[in-house]
Amino acid sequence: MVQYNFIIASARVETNVALPVRPQVGDVISLSTGVNTPHYLVHRVEIFANSDVVNVHVQRFPDQLSAKLAIDGFRNMRNFLRDEESN
Repeated sequence: MVQYNFIIASARVETNVALPVRPQVGDVISLSTGVNTPHYLVHRVEIFANSDVVNVHVQRFPDQLSAKLAIDGFRNMRNFLRDEESN
């Protein structure tokens, strides 16, 4: 079993996180289904050779709305009209 640790500014904030798939840069992760729970944007994934420990460097948002407003592409259609106009 792979052990995921969430790292924010060189400090481990969540340990032994269970995730269904290995996260990739740009993924948005929530540890529960609630919209008022913290959401995390993945910046870097550290995988260690011969180890089941994966450090996931993340940026934390207090809730889904904060993440939606700050992360371009996370349920965000800001560029939708501009893309349609250019075609």
